[in-house]
Amino acid sequence: MHISEIEKALTVLQGIGAKDVLLATKYMNPAKYVEHNPSAADGVNGLMQHISQLPGESPHLEARRIFQDGPYVFSHEEGPQRVFFEIFRFEDGSIVEHWKFSTKTAPPNQSGHTQTDGPTQAKLSEDTERNKKFVRGYYETIHVSGDHSKIPQYFDGDHCIRHEPGVRDGVSAFTRDLEALTKERSIDEIRFVFGQGDFVFIAAKGSHRDDPCIYIDLYRVENDKIAERWGFPDKIPPEAQWKNTNGML
Repeated sequence: MHISEIEKALTVLQGIGAKDVLLATKYMNPAKYVEHNPSAADGVNGLMQHISQLPGESPHLEARRIFQDGPYVFSHEEGPQRVFFEIFRFEDGSIVEHWKFSTKTAPPNQSGHTQTDGPTQAKLSEDTERNKKFVRGYYETIHVSGDHSKIPQYFDGDHCIRHEPGVRDGVSAFTRDLEALTKERSIDEIRFVFGQGDFVFIAAKGSHRDDPCIYIDLYRVENDKIAERWGFPDKIPPEAQWKNTNGML
């Protein structure tokens, strides 16, 4: 029976949730596997050791969204205390590379949205490459170049569903928040743009209050406009704390 790469990635998450190191590494290539999570040593053995040392009971990971773009599978997960995005790169049916990003869970925001609620299935009838190009253009213009005057052209009026903690829906609220946030952060380089249907994922490098940081964003596109966004910044720990040398992104 053929097992899809999405199913293999879900098996990894199931293994991590159960703290079952054999299940978690079942579809990984031991000769090629590269780990980017700075909390885990490199290679399959490093990941097994990391999983076995996770604190407390099993984290009960729930994959709320999981998509595929070529050799990459990217997922959005929820645990009891943290929210995650993960990326798996496949080669010849095996996982050869893995990235992981997380933030603390938070209460629903001012509009009642959590960090993980909302649509979970991609509309496969949507043009993935067109949506990726559109969202990349938005991100480069608004977040990398900082030209906030062009924000209105990427949204349908004031419509924007937001899943960040503490915020409220709407483009006007987003614009106000972004003006304040830009004083504390910079986004310098987009490293990944993945998509499936109406969902587009971006991972970028930058800084927050002069500390190096990864910015993770997942967008849903509707009628050629950005309709919804999930994501968070994840601080890069000092190199002295890294357990591998592969870089977080």
